[in-house]
Amino acid sequence: MKISFKIGVAAVMAGLMLPATSAGAAAPVSAATASEDARLTAFLDAEFAEWVKQQPQLATRLGIKAGGDRWNDISEAAAAQQLAWRNASVARMKAQFDREKLSPEARVNYDIWALEADRAALAQANRLYRPPFYSFLYSAHSQLPDFLVNTHAVADTVDLKNYIARLRALPAVLDTAIDRSKVSDAAGVRAPKFQIERIIAGSETLITGAPFGPGPASPLWADVNAKTEALVKAGKLPRAEADALLGEARAALLGIKPAYERVIAWARADLPTAPSGRVGAISLPGGAAYYANELRLNTTTDLTADQIYAIGLKEVARIEAEQDALARKDGFKDREAYYAERARLFPPRPYDDASRAEYLAASNAAIARWWPSPC
Repeated sequence: MKISFKIGVAAVMAGLMLPATSAGAAAPVSAATASEDARLTAFLDAEFAEWVKQQPQLATRLGIKAGGDRWNDISEAAAAQQLAWRNASVARMKAQFDREKLSPEARVNYDIWALEADRAALAQANRLYRPPFYSFLYSAHSQLPDFLVNTHAVADTVDLKNYIARLRALPAVLDTAIDRSKVSDAAGVRAPKFQIERIIAGSETLITGAPFGPGPASPLWADVNAKTEALVKAGKLPRAEADALLGEARAALLGIKPAYERVIAWARADLPTAPSGRVGAISLPGGAAYYANELRLNTTTDLTADQIYAIGLKEVARIEAEQDALARKDGFKDREAYYAERARLFPPRPYDDASRAEYLAASNAAIARWWPSPC
C-alpha cells in the first residue's frame, strides 16, 4: 500500500489537516512551484514509507500487512536509532528543498515534518519518565492485548498467522518493558500505587481461564477463536487448517503466561513502597523540567502551565457568557435555568442495552439518509 501526502503529512503524523480552501479561493501557483510541491510530496511519501517500516504497529493501523507479525521495538537502542533517523530525514529534506520555493500548503507539510523531529527529541528527553507500564491508558500489560483484539484485524490466513506470531513475540516486549521500568524505578520515577494494583489485576485477568486453566476463555483465547471461526464461516480457511492454527495460537498463548508472571512479580515487589497520595509530576525527581517538556511536546508552544491554565479559565468564562446570552434570548434566566428545564423535559436515562440499541438504530438511520449508497 502506498501512503500519500496529498492531504498533507500533518494528517498522518500529527493528527492535523491543512486548512480547507475551495478551488476558487486557492491562490494560483507557478509551474515551478507546482513542480517543487510535487517533488516534496514524493520525498515525504518515500520518507514516511521508511518510517512505517520501523513502526509495524503503525503499519497495521494503516492497513499495511508488511510487518504484521512484529511489535514496535520499545528498547532504548531502537528509540535512539529512530530519533537519529528522524533528524537525518529532516536534514535530507532541508538539503534538497528551498522552503521559499514551495507553495503555502507545501510549506505546512515541510514545517510539520521538521516539527515532528523536534517533538521526537522532546519525547526522547522525557523517556525516563515514560516507562511502558506507568500510563493509565496505555500500559504495556494491557495495551498489547488490546491492540491484538481491537486493531489487529484478521481478514485472511496471513493476518491470522501474523496474529499468532505477535503472540509469540509478546513475552520479549513485556521483558523489555520490565527492564525499562526498573531503570526508571532506580531513578526515582515510580508508578503510583493505584497503577501498580491495576497492572497486577489486569495481568492476572489475561492469564486466567482457558487455555491457562479452568473457566471461560481468557480474553486473547476468546479473540483468536472468534477471528479464526469468522474465516472458516466465510469460506476463507478450511476447518482442518483452522484447527491446526488454533493449536499454534494455544501454544503461543501458554507461552505468554510466564512473561505475565514476571510482570506480576515485578509489580508485587514494587507495591509495598509504591507512592500514593501526591503523585503528580512535581513529586518526581526533575519533575518540573519533565512537565515543562511535556507542555512543549503536547501544545507545541512555550507557554507555562500557569499561562495555559489562565487561557482555560478565560475560555470557560467566554463560553459560559455566550451560553447565558443564548439562554436569555430564549426566555431563560441563564444557562443553568436552561439546563434545568432540559433535564426536566428529558430526564437522564441509564445507558443500558435498550438505550444502546436505540442509539445505534437512530445513528444508522441518519447515516442511511445522508449516505444511502456507501462505496
